[in-house]
Amino acid sequence: MSQVLLDDPADVVANQVEAVFAAIRGPFRTEPSLAAEVLASLRGNLAHWSASLLRNPADVVPTNLGSEVVGIARDGFRLGMEQELATAYHAGHHALWRHWMRLAFAVSSDPAALQEALDVASRSLERYVDDTLTALAELLESERAELARGSHAQKFETVSLVLEGAPLNSDRASERLNYRFDGRHVAAVLWMDPRDSDRRTLQHAAEVLDAALEARSSLHVIASSSSMWIWLANPAPIDAAALVAATSQLEGVRIAVGPEDSGVEGFRRSHTNAVETQRLLQRLPHLQIATFADVQLVALTTQDDARTREFMARTLGPLATADPELRATVRTYVREQFNASRAARALFTHRNTVLNRLHRAEELLPLSLTENSLEIGVALEIAHWLGPPTPAAAPHDT
Repeated sequence: MSQVLLDDPADVVANQVEAVFAAIRGPFRTEPSLAAEVLASLRGNLAHWSASLLRNPADVVPTNLGSEVVGIARDGFRLGMEQELATAYHAGHHALWRHWMRLAFAVSSDPAALQEALDVASRSLERYVDDTLTALAELLESERAELARGSHAQKFETVSLVLEGAPLNSDRASERLNYRFDGRHVAAVLWMDPRDSDRRTLQHAAEVLDAALEARSSLHVIASSSSMWIWLANPAPIDAAALVAATSQLEGVRIAVGPEDSGVEGFRRSHTNAVETQRLLQRLPHLQIATFADVQLVALTTQDDARTREFMARTLGPLATADPELRATVRTYVREQFNASRAARALFTHRNTVLNRLHRAEELLPLSLTENSLEIGVALEIAHWLGPPTPAAAPHDT
């Protein structure tokens, strides 16, 4: 049964995720990087326990203090939410145990074999959870002074108060952070895979972004073990293509950039929009960087994934799953205000090629561009960022 968990963990991970996120609260559920760290820790613990049990069911499973497990524990401490760690572990424990029992009864009907499998797994899993929580508590206690009093922790606490709109004097906050709120700001979120995160790499990426946007000053805040929040003061206008070029060598780092805004309210709004951009980018593992301007329409129209994909399928018809080149051409044509010559320049191709592709696309669309241009443009924008709908998303005739 351990081999089954290792070979095909999707069902048990889904069950654990549902149980854990129902049990915990606050930023662990709402902040994308923290939520990703919770998931990475869950996956790491599941793989570690299953592999150890498979090797020798009689042995005590050693604790797993890998970076993804320790990282989210440290973040919980910094946030003053250590109790959430135990809550999450126990919720995951109960979900895994329920899955293990279902799996046991599915693979055997021998009472003796079932009793042994359940007894061994029950004792092993309970001890593993208890030992891991104890080891993490000891590690965090040894790091308590650094975690509680470090400059990064103080910065994060002050920035969190500003973002929450707490009654904190902005001049006092500016003094604490060495960053002024009365100018223009662009916020960004930088993050890495929790299993491979590295603070120096994140810091280097932040400095590259500072230079690319020619910021007069900047604020860098360690937000979690795998992410950083930054604000750039009075930056140059955002050029998405230039940002992509400037950051293309930052291996392993992903970047979501908010819009330019002003004042303390703009400080908050730009960050909120950067986080929304990050949330969308997490669904697009092939993209390294995006600005809010790139994705704001998609962010507003994709709150319900099933209905979004049904809208794409209904609006685009066979074009939704046709040659991606056709969709890209129609999308560019719409973005270039239905001007074939400008679309050709943007696509680095000939105007006649654009016209031929548009003709083929029109044959696939349920309604022509002239009849349904707004809906088709929105559907193509969503497809560009989220990918085309699966065949199952297409609406059925009744």
